[in-house]
Amino acid sequence: MEKNEYIEFELNDEDKLRDLKLLLKLISESKISGDYKTDEYWLNTFPDYTHKHYFFSGNDVKPEFHVNSSNDNIWHFYSLVEHLVENIDVEFLSCEKIERGKGRLDFYACGYPYRGITGLTIFLRSFGFRAIEIDEGGAVYSIRWKNEIEFERKEIKGPNSSWWKRFKDNWF
Repeated sequence: MEKNEYIEFELNDEDKLRDLKLLLKLISESKISGDYKTDEYWLNTFPDYTHKHYFFSGNDVKPEFHVNSSNDNIWHFYSLVEHLVENIDVEFLSCEKIERGKGRLDFYACGYPYRGITGLTIFLRSFGFRAIEIDEGGAVYSIRWKNEIEFERKEIKGPNSSWWKRFKDNWF
């Protein structure tokens, strides 16, 4: 059985879930083809409401409305896009509503470290979805949000009960 990682999140808007699923499809296509698109493409492809969750530097192509120009612990928009499209070593499997008020993004980490859990969590947050549980491959964590952009992880299932222990026990 193939193991995959996931992020469960508060699902409060199914229209935004549809937007997220479409964007994940476009990101996946870009990753697979190696056609990483232009800044303008990604600016116009991300829904406008997500832009307020990122900062844009002085020379960046920006939306026509006011956006953050300070990086006060906020991710840079184009750095996040590059992270999702070019740098994170994952395959997005699905993003679905799993029960009332809860969604789940399933992905497969192609290699470790795959460089992604914080970026994926912030990406989901830009759609208004707060992560509540994350399986990042080595452990499962519950998430506590300190504010709109900072979160803490608390391990709820560690390596001794995870696939990693089974892997180590069988291979080493």
